[in-house]
Amino acid sequence: MSIRGAIALFCALIFVSLPPPALAADKEPQKPAAVKEAALAYISVTGASGDGEQALSSALAKRLTVAGVKQATALADNVYSVEGIVKLVTAKGGRQAVRIDWTVFAPDGMTLGGVSQTKLVRKGSLDKKWGAAADAAARAAANAIVKLLPPLSPTAPKAP
Repeated sequence: MSIRGAIALFCALIFVSLPPPALAADKEPQKPAAVKEAALAYISVTGASGDGEQALSSALAKRLTVAGVKQATALADNVYSVEGIVKLVTAKGGRQAVRIDWTVFAPDGMTLGGVSQTKLVRKGSLDKKWGAAADAAARAAANAIVKLLPPLSPTAPKAP
């Protein structure tokens, strides 16, 4: 083989081994940026008089939603549990002491922490409707509860 033949063969081998030039239509589409996935929380309240269990659950769910935590309707593998226990104790001067202990549990059941609230109210004022009291309790507890949850984490985009 002549030198010219060897150079031609060498050039042909290099040309064959190079990838074909990419055309605009052949380019892989850009993957969307990772989106933030909100934590999911299941909220339950026990021990409250009147409509307190439902009112406190709803008020806290509303406050947590504003903070980026979605409410779950049932416990599942990726759902955090927020449990509220309410205790009403008679106090002096026609008052009641209301104590709410909120405990936050990870999806695996591990306790992440708790938030306690105590307030003196007029005796019997929470026997039927909690209304503004539930909203005030939820407002006061929500930020501390959110701090017990892990920060919102980016997730991989889902395949189309």
